[in-house]
Amino acid sequence: MRRGGLLLAALALGLGGCTIARETAPESTRQLRVEAVRRLIDRPALSPAVWSPDGRRFAYGGADGIYVAAPDGSPRHVAPAEVVTALSWSRRLDLLAVVDRGVLWTMRPDGGDRRRITVAGFVSAAVWAPGSDRLAIVVRRALLGTSRFELWLVSRDGGFRRFVAAAPRGRAIRSPQWLANSLYIIYGLSSPSESVITEAWRVRIAYPDRHAVPLEGPALELRVAPSGQQVAYVTGPDVADDSGRIVLSRLDGSGRITLTPEEGRYAGLAWSPQGDKLAFAILDDEAHARLWIADGDASGRLLVHDYALEFSDPSISLSTAWAPDGRRLLFGTNTGTFTGPIWLATLARR
Repeated sequence: MRRGGLLLAALALGLGGCTIARETAPESTRQLRVEAVRRLIDRPALSPAVWSPDGRRFAYGGADGIYVAAPDGSPRHVAPAEVVTALSWSRRLDLLAVVDRGVLWTMRPDGGDRRRITVAGFVSAAVWAPGSDRLAIVVRRALLGTSRFELWLVSRDGGFRRFVAAAPRGRAIRSPQWLANSLYIIYGLSSPSESVITEAWRVRIAYPDRHAVPLEGPALELRVAPSGQQVAYVTGPDVADDSGRIVLSRLDGSGRITLTPEEGRYAGLAWSPQGDKLAFAILDDEAHARLWIADGDASGRLLVHDYALEFSDPSISLSTAWAPDGRRLLFGTNTGTFTGPIWLATLARR
């Protein structure tokens, strides 16, 4: 065999044992259509759903515990729980982090190796780093006769702990989110009794390096794109009454655009995995919502579903979760405060 043939054979043999991961290319809403919308889970879920890193399963908290399901299969009860308000699925470890009545647990997706991570305080949020084995948590603890909100890093078993930041007195830490490099966390500050964020900050986890993320005004639904290039939120003069417009900008406040010029009750903001589209719902009244996806440059939008809510409430909200492939979207009124069935919208190329 000639030298060239040997080289090609060696390359073929080497590549045969490798798996090349390819990320989905960005697609505009003009290139997509809604292929199907169906209800996956009939029994009311409580926590927002989270996808597994491979997109084959999702997990959520129900009335009596943690469930894991495939989009085409029945949910499986994997662990007991009482009131699950937050879930996160680790890309690096393939572990679930669960916040149940302020207590933090980690476990495998089948419920095995379930561990309680003891922390001094009430845990309100837990988010795995996208590229490491660290878990960011928000803890509310009593200090000198008052409550203080703190941001910490912990490991899967609680053996590693690192203090990152504390909210000023009389303030609460909201919506912690990692940047893709797993070196920075974005979070908001609000009154402990309210959800409206008045400040947003970017903090480096390894050493003191904190910078303000400029907002147009008081905000709800603060969401950072996976690319770390943009931030989305709802703001406006009536945001304290859950009404406003969706605004996008870079993390330094530049490039600000209004995605939805019309005022309304917007909820369920979620960036696509590629960071090029934003899903959101507009609640027309206490019993009706419309789910949209919009391009990150505000060049177009696509109506995904006109949704008659199973449960009506004047303050009802929605949660949304993109699958890693950017073609499937879980949604429902399962927000951690409200319950409801879980729906799946599937997108396809035009």
